[in-house]
Amino acid sequence: MPLNTTIPTLDRWRTAPTIDTLRSIYDASAPQWQDNLARLGQLHDYQLLFNNHAVRTCLSHVDQTSHVLDCGVGTGAFSLALLDSVNQPAHVSGVDISHPMLTHAQQILENRCRTLDLRWGDIKSLPFADEFFDAVIFAHVLEHMADPIETLREMVRVLKPGAPLIGSVTRKGLGQVFISLRWQNRGYASNQLDSFLQAAGLEAVRSFDYGTGWSKWMCIATIGIKPRRENEV
Repeated sequence: MPLNTTIPTLDRWRTAPTIDTLRSIYDASAPQWQDNLARLGQLHDYQLLFNNHAVRTCLSHVDQTSHVLDCGVGTGAFSLALLDSVNQPAHVSGVDISHPMLTHAQQILENRCRTLDLRWGDIKSLPFADEFFDAVIFAHVLEHMADPIETLREMVRVLKPGAPLIGSVTRKGLGQVFISLRWQNRGYASNQLDSFLQAAGLEAVRSFDYGTGWSKWMCIATIGIKPRRENEV
């Protein structure tokens, strides 16, 4: 009779890392973060994402009066790509758990937007009023969340009706398994990501490939729109 053995899964990180663990990882990585993004081609890929027709269309309302929130702002790379894609500098807010990351974001973004409001904090409890932002963006933070739907609902809470949520996540696969050894991140398939955004209350949800470079194999982009009220046009 064969032994009853359990084969260990490749998905080691079934339990989300603690905020202290994440802070330690990203604090240590902050000095090299922007250079690493450039080396992998992600700075370029982010620019291509925000110049995608679907993304540009849902950001066509953004102007110098608009307020944009970057959840898990890091060094500001995702915000910078958005700012480069719009005609006028918007007001940008950002939240991150890493003080060193926020220091780099301040240096990178301070002369690129109309005003800059960077705060240390947890994106599961955003320090902003309901329906304040004209767009909310995030890059590679959802993979660390124990409850991604609840995290998305918090992002949706601060979105104005009719405004977009735009994000980037790590694609589920072998490459994600290897990088999870360092970053303790999950990976998601497009259909999972779509279901998360829909469960968070968004409509017109669309997830799609980057189509180029490293991000083509490792990342998925996503868009969803917060529904307007029935009496709004």
